[in-house]
Amino acid sequence: MPFCSFSKDSAMFDSTSIENMFLLEYLPTAPDGFLRVYLYARMLSLHPELGGDIADVAKALHMDEDAVYNAFHYWEQQGLVEKLSDRPAAYAMRPIRDKLVSVSSIDTDFYRYREYNSRLQDLFGETELLSPRHYEKANDWLTVMGFEQEAALRILEYEFNKPGGRKPDAVFKRANARAVEWADRGIRTLADVEKAIAYNDQIYSMASAVMKQLAISRKPTANELDCVRRWIYDWKLSTEDVLAACAHTTKARSPSIAYLDAILKAKVDSGEGQHFETVKVILKELGASNTVPTPDQIRAYTVLLEKGFEPEAVLLAAVQCARKRKNSFEDLEWMLDNWGKAGVRTRAQADQYVSDMQQATREVRSLLETAGLTRRPTMDDLDRYEGWKQKYTMDMILCAAECARGTRVPVRFMDKLLTEWHKANITTPEAARAQHAAFKPAVPTAAASHSNYGQRSDTDDTYGKNSYSDPTKSLE
Repeated sequence: MPFCSFSKDSAMFDSTSIENMFLLEYLPTAPDGFLRVYLYARMLSLHPELGGDIADVAKALHMDEDAVYNAFHYWEQQGLVEKLSDRPAAYAMRPIRDKLVSVSSIDTDFYRYREYNSRLQDLFGETELLSPRHYEKANDWLTVMGFEQEAALRILEYEFNKPGGRKPDAVFKRANARAVEWADRGIRTLADVEKAIAYNDQIYSMASAVMKQLAISRKPTANELDCVRRWIYDWKLSTEDVLAACAHTTKARSPSIAYLDAILKAKVDSGEGQHFETVKVILKELGASNTVPTPDQIRAYTVLLEKGFEPEAVLLAAVQCARKRKNSFEDLEWMLDNWGKAGVRTRAQADQYVSDMQQATREVRSLLETAGLTRRPTMDDLDRYEGWKQKYTMDMILCAAECARGTRVPVRFMDKLLTEWHKANITTPEAARAQHAAFKPAVPTAAASHSNYGQRSDTDDTYGKNSYSDPTKSLE
């Protein structure tokens, strides 16, 4: 017994000082039970006569002793409590200023991600306390794998709610495996994680329905989930399609997902299903060497429909591809991708687009001939031309073509001339010609360049993949 001490009754009328730093930095994220223990412990530091061990604290706060012990361990990790002994348990309250002055590298990371770490603990509540190794692993998701904090927390929450146990070790093991897999696939933002979770949930939903249909009373294996993933995302099969195919497994002694997978593969490979005949007509219009649709082509056509393309628009695109001797289904997809970027998805829009492109192609071909070029217009030419028409008159564009004649890259030279004239506020062909005659930039001509260097001629190859689209041949 100490020489002097307060009586127990005096504590009721005393006060306990709490730093504003604690209220601002620790109060918002601390679990409620842990916060109660901390505040009570601060009072006990001033009035030890109110309690001598964890049991006394638990009794006073109407809490379990394990919960009180977890709370002290939590504040230990936060750096605000120092454990003095195990038996009996004894703790010293550390001032917050000491925490800020001297911290280890691990403590620094913990302080940096304190709110994040507190939310990790919140997921498990006050009964399952996370250890430093759990926090280190969770911090690695941010600093090593590059996840956003919200994305990392969402992964942990997702695994926490899945079967397989809710103990921290089990949940973190599953979450870490998931984080590694998704980081390798470039999934690091919250939006991407939500999409991946929806993807996974769809797989599990279909797998569960199939297992129930086949009377298999166990969880699907990793290989079985891979089969389901293939059905959904490679073969574009719905749950109804798959469950209907389950009826064919009655011939097997022991129906299984592997047996069902073989049945579905046979159906897909044989071309059974929706859009087979439509894709067959499209391949015929394309002039493809093989007009029997493959599963990949049927799936690709389904995706085009999902993007909003009307079947008649797809068919017209196939005709246009064939006219320029582009006969593969990949060529068709490339053309429709460009149409989609231009907002062309219906047959009416496609007809207008084709008409506009025909007119623009004729105009650009005339300009190229004026500039001294005999090659076909490319999509790059057409894009430049559309941009010019928004800013300059046709007289100025034609004048630029005349001035660019004989240069090594006339189209680019035209673009440069028009830009300079616009900056100089030159708006008439007469003024443009006068300015060009007074000062001609030192641009090597095609002949001079050819005489000194082994450069390529100004052909379609100069323009890379844009030359792939040949509006003149495909639209005339």
